[in-house]
Amino acid sequence: GDIAVFTKPLRMLKGKQAYITTDVLLALDGTDKPEELLYVITSPPQYGQIEYVSYPGTPITSFSQMDVARQIVCYIHNTKAAISEDTFR
Repeated sequence: GDIAVFTKPLRMLKGKQAYITTDVLLALDGTDKPEELLYVITSPPQYGQIEYVSYPGTPITSFSQMDVARQIVCYIHNTKAAISEDTFR
């Protein structure tokens, strides 16, 4: 079926972390099975990393919509560079 993905910017301070929540990233496919909707990071962020909250310092390459709903995925800004945005795909 069709998958709809909704995204919004994640705002945070330099050197901090922010949870990736369903307010920021939401995918729907009409099946009510968010654990089966998997995000695969093909281009990681340049100025930070995506990681599970319970494994700080370890970048991840995939996570599920259920992980986002449970608020266990976060973006860590880990550079001292003065940047205004970072992206990942």
